[in-house]
Amino acid sequence: MSNSLIPYSFIPGAKAKAQEVNANFISLAEKIEENLEYTNTQIEETVEKINQSSSSMEDKKADKNLGNTNLITNCVLEAPNGVAEASENVITLKQGLKVLIPSGFNEDGTVKNIVHELSEDVDVTTVKTSALACIYITQDGCNYSNNYFVGENEPYTKAGLWYHYNENQAYLYNTDSQSWETINAVVVATYENSNDVVSLVEVSTPIRVLTASDRKSVVSWGIPLYSLASGRSIYYSYTATRAGYVYLFGVSQGNQYEYIHINGKSFSVNWVNSGSQAGNTTMFPVRRGDTYYTDGNFYKSAIYFIPIEGDM
Repeated sequence: MSNSLIPYSFIPGAKAKAQEVNANFISLAEKIEENLEYTNTQIEETVEKINQSSSSMEDKKADKNLGNTNLITNCVLEAPNGVAEASENVITLKQGLKVLIPSGFNEDGTVKNIVHELSEDVDVTTVKTSALACIYITQDGCNYSNNYFVGENEPYTKAGLWYHYNENQAYLYNTDSQSWETINAVVVATYENSNDVVSLVEVSTPIRVLTASDRKSVVSWGIPLYSLASGRSIYYSYTATRAGYVYLFGVSQGNQYEYIHINGKSFSVNWVNSGSQAGNTTMFPVRRGDTYYTDGNFYKSAIYFIPIEGDM
């Protein structure tokens, strides 16, 4: 019998020499040691590859505040002491507030952001306005704007701050150049100041992932809150402070028209006579920041704004 691992073979009944037996054991021990070293090397290389893969995945994962992702933008990341509070006409942004300031896109198409954190409380003194106003943060400080718009189309109103979500970029209207100019800013609160006293309408809260328990709330977001319906005046222009519906009611003594103008676009409503007079109603959806007013030739008319539950 011969084996490449065993240098000497023995014939049954023949005497074996001690040195040959020892040589066989030594040969086996050497082969076992070689296999052990090879196995250990393979294990170490495999562990190294796993560690490298894990490290690569860690670089791509979001941290606990999602601050290193390229998937979210234009939002509050952390608010350990709250976002903002108001007193009279002053809004105080709270220390520790961390935000993602939108700044366009990276070369690979992912969103580009600037992470910024307030090191101390910051007071912003606002002024009286009839429009939807906002508080925004830049790397250089905090400020307010008397108009706030979100959308892909240039706002009809030539004033304020506009977030262009298709470009992931904010714009501030320059009255001197009469143009919208880019600004690295993120809005953290919208408010009203109709009598030199601020009432916070909406404060941005830190982001979180939706769960199954949120389904009922999500379904309700687009439902009108009829209990909060408020009357509006004919011929007077308004800026929607939240998303909702403009409700129109008209009474006609003939075939008459009423017009609703939303962001400068006009839509006609025909109040058709039936008998001596007839009433009719209609509703138009609007987003936060949309401007609207009504006029026309009608006998009687009423207008209401009804906010939706999901944009309070």
